[in-house]
Amino acid sequence: MCHLGLDRCRPTARSTVKLPPFEYVRASTTAEAVAALAADEDAKVLAGGQSLLPLMSLRLAHPTVLVDIGPVGLAGVEVVDDSSRRDGPLGAGARSIRLGALVCHRVLESDPVVAEAVPLLAAAARYVGHPATRNRGTLGGSLAHADPAAELPAVAVALGATAVAVGPTGARQLACSTLAEGYFTTCLAPDEILTEVRFPAAGPRHGAAWCEWAPRTGDFAEAGVGIDLDLDGGGAVARLAAAACSVGPIPLDLGPALAAAGVVGATSLPPALLRTAARATEAATSAASADKAELTGLLAARALAIAFEGARKRRAEARA
Repeated sequence: MCHLGLDRCRPTARSTVKLPPFEYVRASTTAEAVAALAADEDAKVLAGGQSLLPLMSLRLAHPTVLVDIGPVGLAGVEVVDDSSRRDGPLGAGARSIRLGALVCHRVLESDPVVAEAVPLLAAAARYVGHPATRNRGTLGGSLAHADPAAELPAVAVALGATAVAVGPTGARQLACSTLAEGYFTTCLAPDEILTEVRFPAAGPRHGAAWCEWAPRTGDFAEAGVGIDLDLDGGGAVARLAAAACSVGPIPLDLGPALAAAGVVGATSLPPALLRTAARATEAATSAASADKAELTGLLAARALAIAFEGARKRRAEARA
């Protein structure tokens, strides 16, 4: 039996019918986890296990050691920094939110602080797998796994989130836009773990929407698009962030394409402008198949309309 601390054990034969043999390390601190990873180049981090364990069951992954970081305590949700924000459950002056890497998807979709600070993250989390998956899967695990069909890495890219990675030489901060380097590949060293992710908090006239299409509820999306925007005092789009998943080896930043289509500065989104935005999205996803590019464009137009309407309602409420 394993105990707290850097203890090791081998699971019984009965418990590893599907899994290849491995050693199990239960780390109680970040330093212990990093040391265990550094000691074996084939060691892997075990967070929620919702991606790694299925791969092991299919014998597509063969780590010699699983380093369980569950006891480390990286599941906090904390509001940090100050700005002019005065309303909402975030309280006065909140500007960004710091999420521990082990915050599970269920918290992301249901926590009112997350919903107020990062509405796009909350909206996208509802599409991650099934409830059982969301109860165990983690934010850091999703970012480190770098599945191109995953929703949360695309949200992190769209919003300009930053992450902290800890390794043997200490901690380093990195932009989530540079984290994924290809299919299931990141810039993280084998002996580094993600400890936290920070997202900028939404403004008082914000709107956000995540739209995706999948063959069945809970399946991986054929394409997904997230839109996050702010209106200025006159009701025009002042800031626009957007990204897509499942259209290439890494999340695709759609912000520049949609800005060039004339969305930024618009005081309304008539059908003609939405069609222009859809075509711009299709052009930006030219690396995907024609059908997938067209689907992504349609999803972008739908998400834009939803986000813009939400921002208009918040602006009206703020003026009332």
